[in-house]
Amino acid sequence: MKRSDLIFALLLVPLDFLMIIAAGCVAYFLRFQSLVSFRPVIYEIPFQHYLFWVTLVAFFFLVVFAFSGLYAIGYRKISNELQRVFTACSAGVMLVIVFIFFIQELFTSRFIVLAAWLFSIAFVVIGRLALRGVRAALFYRGIGLHPIILIGPNQRAMSFIDTIAAHPSWGYRIAGRAETFSDDDQKNLVRIIAEEGVSELFVLDPSYSRERLEAIVDFAVVQHISVRYAADLIGAKRLVISMLAGIPLVLIKRTRLEGWGRIFKRLFDIMLSGTLLVLILPLFAAIAIAIKLDSPGPVLYRNIRVGPRGLFTTYKFRRMKIELCTGPGYDQTGEAERVQERLIQERSVRKGPLFKVLGDPRSTRVGHMLEKTSLDELPQLFNVLLGNMSLVGPRPHMPNEVAGYTKDHHKLFSVKPGITGLAQISGRSDLDFDDEARLDIFYAENWSLALDMIIILKTPLAILTRKSRV
Repeated sequence: MKRSDLIFALLLVPLDFLMIIAAGCVAYFLRFQSLVSFRPVIYEIPFQHYLFWVTLVAFFFLVVFAFSGLYAIGYRKISNELQRVFTACSAGVMLVIVFIFFIQELFTSRFIVLAAWLFSIAFVVIGRLALRGVRAALFYRGIGLHPIILIGPNQRAMSFIDTIAAHPSWGYRIAGRAETFSDDDQKNLVRIIAEEGVSELFVLDPSYSRERLEAIVDFAVVQHISVRYAADLIGAKRLVISMLAGIPLVLIKRTRLEGWGRIFKRLFDIMLSGTLLVLILPLFAAIAIAIKLDSPGPVLYRNIRVGPRGLFTTYKFRRMKIELCTGPGYDQTGEAERVQERLIQERSVRKGPLFKVLGDPRSTRVGHMLEKTSLDELPQLFNVLLGNMSLVGPRPHMPNEVAGYTKDHHKLFSVKPGITGLAQISGRSDLDFDDEARLDIFYAENWSLALDMIIILKTPLAILTRKSRV
């Protein structure tokens, strides 16, 4: 472990604490001491009393930050840091609002809550960026760099050295390297370790035999240094090591949506889908009336899809003539299925097991509008509440489509299907199936609550700007 990483992580705790208190104080003075009056002050909270509660909230935020991984030791990209800060501050404020709801006499200013949320995000981000800037400035001057040793082929080692040299902010300095780990190499490395204070050794070639790796580990143990090994495992980012019966076991997690990630995503789905259903009930009623006036048949179309737990029923607004709807409960004679197969052969514009019929003649006038705007998918919010689907995830799959999937495609079932997803905002029905699958698999392996929020915010824009096929 780099000493600079440890110091950096320790400094973040008091820095975040002070930034959160500062955010709360600025929100307070903006409300009660500002020259600009937003609303008349009916009840002014004594500052001493307010500061006491802000301090308690700041301690609580530190706990939320810790669970969000903001104090994990090691290098993180700025974009990832900003996403985590936003998510953690938002989660913290939501929990504070819940607390205020049950203890109403403690606090009544909604403006302060909103302002404190915005200022907490801004102040924490500014504080962390400033600390990063100081740290990077020291690294650029060669102060605090962590000396390491490389073991591996020259080509791989030189590429690694060039990358480290191009990113001094990572805080590493190459103190020495060896290509084969011969006896002469070991003698040279012992000298470098003693002179440079090296505490880590990087093995860059994953093809080394077990015997050679054991020799390197034994060498590191004698020299009291750590070993990092470049593993070429698919999904190495999701490796979790645990002990069972005294044996170290490596778990390759299917997705980051395991454990607390699944809980957070489910709570997010319930809160947002429930809120949306309440807000768009008038739109639901209008669409239902339009469908009934346009063509005979039920308003909702039920279809069987495949999820991680097997088959389930999805709900959509019906956009096809009832006699041409396929699926259980609709096509009694098989005629609708035959029409669909003929249309797929003649008009499908997608490659792979999925199909997209160009200018589908089965659609009603209202159905064509619903498909173009994706409003037909709104009833799937009920699927989200039921737990069959998520707001964000891969497209729900039909059983006959799944029959044509390859082994790699089954990675799509590691998460619940979603109403929208990374593939939908990246091209929707214009993407080939393989491209769509790669995007959805990437989402499953790299999920975060911030990524869900970004996809949801981009979905309306993707619908409005998608290219129309004629």
